[in-house]
Amino acid sequence: MRLVNLPNILSTIRIIVALIAPYFMLEGDLWLQITAGVICFIAITTDWFDGWYARKYNQVTKLGKILDPIADKVLVLAAFSVFVYMDVLAIWWVIPIFFREIIVTAYRFFFLSRNIVVAAVKSGKIKTVMQMVTIGIMYGTFMIREYLKAVFAEYAFVIDGILITALIVTLYLTINSGIIFFKNNWRLIKRVHSIS
Repeated sequence: MRLVNLPNILSTIRIIVALIAPYFMLEGDLWLQITAGVICFIAITTDWFDGWYARKYNQVTKLGKILDPIADKVLVLAAFSVFVYMDVLAIWWVIPIFFREIIVTAYRFFFLSRNIVVAAVKSGKIKTVMQMVTIGIMYGTFMIREYLKAVFAEYAFVIDGILITALIVTLYLTINSGIIFFKNNWRLIKRVHSIS
């Protein structure tokens, strides 16, 4: 199985985008910030495509199983961090998401290092989709607040309400999917720890 295939290339591109997009956002130039939004949107759409392509054309690799979740986590955590820095949301929204993503991902890699594959479950997939949607809402909120001040002043309650609702749903789904992960894999976690 070739390690360099389309799904792995797309996952690598997502990681690169996740690392350069924050610079574009923080630079403070309208066109750079629009560029950041466009390339992040393209990167997010590849998240579904590369998994589908890998399964359909039998190009699932161990490297891909590592790269894909890393790409998702880097993109999500980098985006949330940038919007905290830019005062779009408070840091306490992000702290539980950081802890969940880092702990669950660490366990996945721990299992993978012992050739144990823990399949993604529906709750995790829904969580990831909602996180990506919330990133889009945070981006839209920032752009309206920054460049359409009159619109934001008139509809601030609605715009902020949509953002807060998305954050509440995202936080719930993120924590809940973490709980489900540990419930589903508790025996495996205890067994692996007892061996090591």
